[in-house]
Amino acid sequence: MFYTTLHVTETILAFALIVLLVVLLKKKNIVSADDIKSYTRLMTTAIMPAVIFLQLSTNPVNGRQFILVLIMFLAGIASMIVTWFIGKLMRLKRETLGMLIISSTFGSSSLIGYPLIEFAFPGNVVAMSDAILISELGVGVPIFTLCPLVASYYGSGNSGVFSMWKTLLEYLKSPLFLSVVAGIVFSQFQVIVKNPLLAPMWEALRMIQGTLTVLACLILGLQLKFGSVRKILPLFIVSSIIQIGVQPFFTSFGADLVHAPLLDKQVLILIAAMPSAVLGTVFATQYECDGEAASEMVFLNIMVSLIGIPLVYYAMFN
Repeated sequence: MFYTTLHVTETILAFALIVLLVVLLKKKNIVSADDIKSYTRLMTTAIMPAVIFLQLSTNPVNGRQFILVLIMFLAGIASMIVTWFIGKLMRLKRETLGMLIISSTFGSSSLIGYPLIEFAFPGNVVAMSDAILISELGVGVPIFTLCPLVASYYGSGNSGVFSMWKTLLEYLKSPLFLSVVAGIVFSQFQVIVKNPLLAPMWEALRMIQGTLTVLACLILGLQLKFGSVRKILPLFIVSSIIQIGVQPFFTSFGADLVHAPLLDKQVLILIAAMPSAVLGTVFATQYECDGEAASEMVFLNIMVSLIGIPLVYYAMFN
């Protein structure tokens, strides 16, 4: 177990070094923040769907994995309730409370989670398959449904529930969700999957998968902005405790409750401990729910995760 914890720590630090390299390249004007939208579109419409389809097609989904999805979903809901309760005790403004809720629950499971799982458990197709299902169904769907609903309710915008349903429909038509469906369906026909004629296609998808980590680091490095954190420090402390402490505890409890195998529990906890999702900033801005503070929270959560995730992992499994 010590060596697995050490490998997770090394993975986080390696990820951080690449991100810092991108920050340096941005400062030298070798790469530009103006390209974030293009890189993000490439990631969400091509790279991630290809990886999702590859992993799910070649690894048939089973009932055990859907239990993991349910555990992740319920842990996120429980974390939302805890955050709401703490926010009420702090007497936060409506906009700030909404921002805190969406910034402290469902995290960057795709952008950071996939590369982390890939390198923390090298060559382990079960771990990657679990991570994809947990991420897309247990984290992705709530981000595109619950987070806009919370932001629209607490924000000063008037987008309402109709906009939330519109966002959900857009997600259901997105390459990310379609690749999940296609991968699950395709996985049921292993005779076709293992046909030698399709070998070049799977190899091409594996080559695409190799770009996942670098592109994720590039996007994060270009997004990072360094500024004063004094104003949101109390909110950040609450958010980081919920995201890197409370939510992993809930998933650990759920995994123990259903007697999940060790690997499933490890993947659940790592995905649950991911820092704030970048989409939280998008929704907070869209619904006038303190978007500026949300962007700062995302940055701070990413930074603290460099130390927090290895510590949580070590505490849970040692």
